[in-house]
Amino acid sequence: MQTKTAKVLPKTAGEISSGGVYRQRVRCGKQNCKCARGETHSALYFFTRCNGKLVKIYIRKPDVESFTKITNQAIAQRTQKRRSAKQSNELLKHLRESVREYEQISKLHKQNYNYEQS
Repeated sequence: MQTKTAKVLPKTAGEISSGGVYRQRVRCGKQNCKCARGETHSALYFFTRCNGKLVKIYIRKPDVESFTKITNQAIAQRTQKRRSAKQSNELLKHLRESVREYEQISKLHKQNYNYEQS
């Protein structure tokens, strides 16, 4: 028999590599509850991927505010990381263009120098 591992919410933004907080409509399963009549409850979950599988972790009401802050920090870090990578790629692109131009100029200079000597 396979046992489930406890799903623990990340404590810092650094522990969140992907995912976010989402509201989901759920049914609790109690017979006399409003959700048995079709009015579902609203619950917050943290969705992320772990080893390629989608993982859904319930966020308790007392933890919502603090965990939302942590998640927003992680999203800001990911955005900054993407922005930095994009800037680095742009710089590399310009550097490659400069190197190509330099190589063309060097080649022309070498051809002119060889022509003058002959």
